[in-house]
Amino acid sequence: MHSKPVTEASREGILTTLGSIAGLALGPSVIAVLTISAYIQPIEQEFGWSRVQVSFAFTIVAYMIVLVSPLQGFVVDRFGPRRTILTSIPLFGLSLIALYFTPANLYWYYILWALVPLASLGLWPLSYLQAVNQWFDRKLGLALGCANAGIGVGSTLVPLLTAALIPLYGWRGALLVLGVLVIVVSWPLVFFTLKEKSVQQKSTELNTAAASIGIPFKLLCRHQSFIILNIVFFLLGLTATGLVSQQVPLLTESGWTPQEARALITTVFGFSLLVARVTVGFVMDHVFAPRVMQTVAFGGAIACILYAIYPNAAFISAILLGFLLGAEFDVLAFLIKRYYGNLAYGKAYGVIFGVFYLGSGIGITTLAWMRQLTGSYDTGMYASAAILVSSAFLLLMLPQYKFNAGNTEQQE
Repeated sequence: MHSKPVTEASREGILTTLGSIAGLALGPSVIAVLTISAYIQPIEQEFGWSRVQVSFAFTIVAYMIVLVSPLQGFVVDRFGPRRTILTSIPLFGLSLIALYFTPANLYWYYILWALVPLASLGLWPLSYLQAVNQWFDRKLGLALGCANAGIGVGSTLVPLLTAALIPLYGWRGALLVLGVLVIVVSWPLVFFTLKEKSVQQKSTELNTAAASIGIPFKLLCRHQSFIILNIVFFLLGLTATGLVSQQVPLLTESGWTPQEARALITTVFGFSLLVARVTVGFVMDHVFAPRVMQTVAFGGAIACILYAIYPNAAFISAILLGFLLGAEFDVLAFLIKRYYGNLAYGKAYGVIFGVFYLGSGIGITTLAWMRQLTGSYDTGMYASAAILVSSAFLLLMLPQYKFNAGNTEQQE
């Protein structure tokens, strides 16, 4: 009797990828980071707070992500991605529902937003990418890109939903509906689709050294490539998330109506992010990944300049920013496995992911502050373009891969 051949793109791997798409589409990366721009002006109008004060809540969110990211890596490595994700989904939904009850108190406003990243500990991309990572090798880039496409799906659909809900029920009602959807839609879909390898499968891999190949975390921290990746992703965080958070206010100040800015531009951004997730993932399997990241970084710089000198080209700018955000964590997840193997995957990803949001926290507030200081976003756009170009040049310093697809030996 012949045993069933094990294929790289197994049924379980495909189901896990689909589950990751569903989970990320209604996850905190979309709801608490990429679509927050729609809430800024309604909150300003209700409470009378300044844009800097309102935006600072999302800086707090970014800093909380910095704190929870290394913890997420530890929890996922210890308990596995499935248990971590299924525990976090209802907590995240409840944290969004709690925002419905935000009082007219700035400190409580900050506290409630600070709870969101903590409640969603297991829902940042690492958990899903770790789940997908164990099923794929040669088509790793495409698999990670498809999984991460969930963020693009969410960034396309959630703005349409919030654009319809905010005029009817306000920003509170929009967050309440999203919180309920997270619990009643996301959790069942992930429960029935996201898979983990069995103990027997993991044991077999360990015996063949397939799953344990890699560089220990203490050693990889000393690698020049790890230092470069941390600097690059800090710079990307300094620009990308801040740009996304201020897109709607920037466009409304340039003459766009709030409805156009929320529904059209953020949807174009979300759709381009979706396309980028899949195409970048596919291209990385055939082209050196740092070159792919350089290309989208230069595109992001062009988007910043267009926003400053010609805001009516916002569709082009939104597409370029979508590719920038769409590529970042695909590239990161891919490079960690190719440079350092599987041994400390969760910890390495968690640290760099946290560094990215350390930059994001600074960027979100700084961009709003520069606008308040100068009366426009132009100075911030030019500064962001310069930072993105700098990150692109730093990527030239990255070496060739050490762990190529299908190899169980470190490449010299």
